[in-house]
Amino acid sequence: MKTKIEAIANTAVIIVAVVVGSVFLKDRFSAPPPESVTVKARDKLPNLDGWDWAAHDQTLVLFLRKGCHFCEDSVPFYQRLIAQQQQGSTIVAVFPDTADVVKEVVQSEGLRIHALAGVPLERLKIDATPTLLLVDRNGTVLNAWIGMLSPRQELEVMKATTGPTAAGLELPDPLQRNDDGISTQHR
Repeated sequence: MKTKIEAIANTAVIIVAVVVGSVFLKDRFSAPPPESVTVKARDKLPNLDGWDWAAHDQTLVLFLRKGCHFCEDSVPFYQRLIAQQQQGSTIVAVFPDTADVVKEVVQSEGLRIHALAGVPLERLKIDATPTLLLVDRNGTVLNAWIGMLSPRQELEVMKATTGPTAAGLELPDPLQRNDDGISTQHR
């Protein structure tokens, strides 16, 4: 009798486990995918406290976060961008961190840019750092670059933000070919 009760109890536990498991799996596989909330070109950004889009022809906004290793690895590129900045455009860094943290990061990295602190990135539809947005004087996003940039994307940002000074920039040819297409690289 005892074994019959144990068998019934074990069967009941298995049935309950199968029912509960199927409910969880059904919800997991039949739920619609989450809607993307990432900002993109032609989106309008809300005003940022301490920043006036209309005061500049265009603004390159760097969305950064302390402790983001991709942000830290991109600092040399940001320094080149700052050095090539053209008249009428500007670069601003936006952090979700406190003002003290932002000041420490900007000074330690030698970034000579205006920085805004304590901005909730989710409010601006930013879910990854670094994110770079080129914004016009109306607050409209002209272009967006998300994540650590490849050399080609860095060149694209430079050309978009530095105007004539970067118009002749090209990616270096890793094979160092001459005009005839023959490699000049020595082994």
